[in-house]
Amino acid sequence: MAQFKLKLLKSQKGMRQPSSIPILMYHRVEKVNRQSTVQGHYVSPELFKRQIRVLAAMGYETVHLSQLFIKGIHLPRKPIVITFDDGYENFLTNALPVLNSKKFVSTVFLVANQMGGTNLWDSEKGDVVEKLMSYEQVVKAKSKGTEFGSHTLDHFDLTAVSSEESWRQIHDSKIKLERMLGFPIETFCYPYGRKSPQVEQLVKKAGYRLACSTEKGINTEKTDRLALRRTNIRRDTSLPIFVLKLLRRSRSAG
Repeated sequence: MAQFKLKLLKSQKGMRQPSSIPILMYHRVEKVNRQSTVQGHYVSPELFKRQIRVLAAMGYETVHLSQLFIKGIHLPRKPIVITFDDGYENFLTNALPVLNSKKFVSTVFLVANQMGGTNLWDSEKGDVVEKLMSYEQVVKAKSKGTEFGSHTLDHFDLTAVSSEESWRQIHDSKIKLERMLGFPIETFCYPYGRKSPQVEQLVKKAGYRLACSTEKGINTEKTDRLALRRTNIRRDTSLPIFVLKLLRRSRSAG
């Protein structure tokens, strides 16, 4: 298997840092619902289990998103970040046990006003209803090593609303999640991956350190911290394609 090239980055403690870091993007770890309008967002539990086994076999070690790009923080030789958008209940039931079995961690982006509710942003447009994690379930997942970030208050397209509404979605979701959950929210994810320079500035102003986009690619020291790239894992990401995506990303970063 191809190996990530390593380089020494000078930090406060002189730690060695990897030169490139992939971030995976998942949504729903569940058997596909044929009535769904976004069937690509599903990854079956069995396929997910095999993908995680492959990551472990390839020597990847997971880190939380918030651990990236901090001087003095020692990352593994071959780090990877696994993210889940929206905070579906099936993360807790179908994904977390598999991650825990390999001592893997992940970062989940929550829609603050819909915790304990459903995917209104999709179901109101005709998609099937899917449950989201409740406060109690989020606390349980955190106790098992899961990190959480913000996915706005209501999953609005931030490029389609006023700057005032964008600020409310970005800023107020951070405050609400921090007050509700009792821990800092340092990371953000743009709904639908849609952003603009103005939206990025609002994310920075709100106090987030890192933000994920849906742009393809791998992340290096030169990557915009508020536009981190991710590898989308979908229903049709078979095991060979999964491995190919990982190898292609690592080679392109070298």
